[in-house]
Amino acid sequence: MASHKRLKSVVQSSAHHSVSALSFVHPHLGQACEEAGLESIEIYVSDTEPCPERFLHIEPLRQALNSLKETFYSLVVTEGFEPKDIESVKMVFEFKHGQLDHYCSVCTASLVSASKTHQSKVNYLGNTEQV
Repeated sequence: MASHKRLKSVVQSSAHHSVSALSFVHPHLGQACEEAGLESIEIYVSDTEPCPERFLHIEPLRQALNSLKETFYSLVVTEGFEPKDIESVKMVFEFKHGQLDHYCSVCTASLVSASKTHQSKVNYLGNTEQV
């Protein structure tokens, strides 16, 4: 098995990807959260269906979150792990409604493995922040 230090890389890469336009999560998630009056939302990437039940009817969002899940597990495999090595993955997206065109302002990714929890917090400019 690969070094667990590599999981920190997976978390950081996932957080960076999640705040970028490449994840396709934006602006769907931001718009859905604004309409629901939510300033933040937790997405459980490790769930069978990562899209929150309240938003399952928004097909572009559901597809984007499932694509994010695929990207995450692709990073896991690239770093020498297997999906079963990951106990859970949560991403918290925070929004500044009325700004940033429905893109999140901060994404905090948390990965739990058998031995450790890894976290990374990235803002909309791609800068890592302290967790």
